[in-house]
Amino acid sequence: MYSLHKLFPKVAIVADQMTSFGGADREMISILKVFPNAHIFTVLFYKEKYPMISNKVYTSFVQKYTKIFGKKFSRHLKIFNPLAYESFSFEGYDLVISISAGPAKAVITGINQPHLAMVMTPPRSLWDNELNARASKFHKIYRWLSNILNTYLRVWDISISKRVDYWSSNSEFVARKIRKTYGVIPKVLYPGIEERYFEPVTSNDIEKVKEKYSVSEDFVLVVSRLYDYKRVDWAIRAAQRSGKNLVIVGEGPDLKFLKKIAKGDSRIQFLGFLSDDEVKALYTAAKVLLFCGVEDFGLVPLEAMAAGTLVFAYKYGGVLETVSQGKSGEFFENEEQLVELLKKLDERRYNKKEIVNQARKFSEEKFLNNFTEYIKQIHEEESSQLAQ
Repeated sequence: MYSLHKLFPKVAIVADQMTSFGGADREMISILKVFPNAHIFTVLFYKEKYPMISNKVYTSFVQKYTKIFGKKFSRHLKIFNPLAYESFSFEGYDLVISISAGPAKAVITGINQPHLAMVMTPPRSLWDNELNARASKFHKIYRWLSNILNTYLRVWDISISKRVDYWSSNSEFVARKIRKTYGVIPKVLYPGIEERYFEPVTSNDIEKVKEKYSVSEDFVLVVSRLYDYKRVDWAIRAAQRSGKNLVIVGEGPDLKFLKKIAKGDSRIQFLGFLSDDEVKALYTAAKVLLFCGVEDFGLVPLEAMAAGTLVFAYKYGGVLETVSQGKSGEFFENEEQLVELLKKLDERRYNKKEIVNQARKFSEEKFLNNFTEYIKQIHEEESSQLAQ
C-alpha cells in the first residue's frame, strides 16, 4: 500500500544506539512498512531487544567494546560518536533516513544521495543539559566530564547539521527546537500508534496479567524508560502522598534510585519490561496514566488514550499537542499539582469514547500517509535538481 520501492530501490535507515526499545524504534517499525527491505545502521545493537526486526543490521566498532567491557560500559562511549557514525559507508543506496534523538544524522552521504533527518529532538545531553547519571555514585564526576565533552560535541552537532538535505520533526515543539538549534524549518510529521492499540482487551486477559504480577484492583500507571528526565520519582511521591497504588512498567539506569525513593512501599510496584500485550492490558485496567517527564512527542500517552484511559501529563512539550485538556486528560506543572489531581481523581467525569477519538487523530495510518507524501516530494525535488 505504501511501498515506494520504485522511487528509492535501496534505502538505508540510520538509528542511534539500539539497546532499549523506545519511541524512535516504534517510528522505525512504522517506516519499515514503507521500506520493508531497508538496511539498518546503528552504532550498537542488542538483537534480543528487537525480536521484531529481521532486516540486515550493520553496527560500528563500538559493538566490539561492549563484548570486552560489558553492556553497561556503552553509556560512556559517546566520545566515539563522531568516528562511529562517520565510518559508515552508504555506497549504492538511493536514500538515507536517519531517525534520531542523538547523533545519527552525522552520517556522510554522497552528493546524489538525499539524506532525510527525522529528528526526535536535538540531542538532550548537549542542548538540554541532560545527564541521566544521578543513580551513579560517580554522578559528580560524570557531570564535570560531560560539561567538558559537550562543549566539543555541540560544535560538532552544529557542523554535521550541514550534511542533512531534508528535515522532519515529530511535533511542533521539536520543530521550534530544530529552528533554534540548527536554523532550519522541518516538516512536521506526527508519529502514530498502530491499529492494534485500539483493539479492546478482554476482561479475561486483563485478569491474567493482574494475577501474574499481583497487581491491585485500583491502581495508577507509569510506562516509561527509567531515566532522570522521565521524573518517575514525581509519580512515586505523588502516589504515596495521595494514597494511590502505583504500577511502574519499564527499565533503565534510574531503577535503583527510584526504588530508594519508594522505600519499600508495598503500594509501589516495579514490573520491569513487559510485552506489548501485557502493557495494553494494564493501560485498559489503570485508572490513569501518569506522564511526568518532558517529552518531545510521547507515544505512551496516545497508547493509553487508545485504550480509553485518562492521562495526567506534565504541562510542557509534545503532550500539549496530543492530550486534550479536560477531555482526554489533565495537565500539571509541579509535583504538588499532580498530588491534587490524584486526590480528586474521578475517571467517571470523562468520556472514554472521546478519549479514544483523541488518540485516533494520531494513528499510524495518518503518519504513513503523511510520510509517503513527503518522500514523494523529496523524490520530485531530487529529480528536478538532477535534470537541471
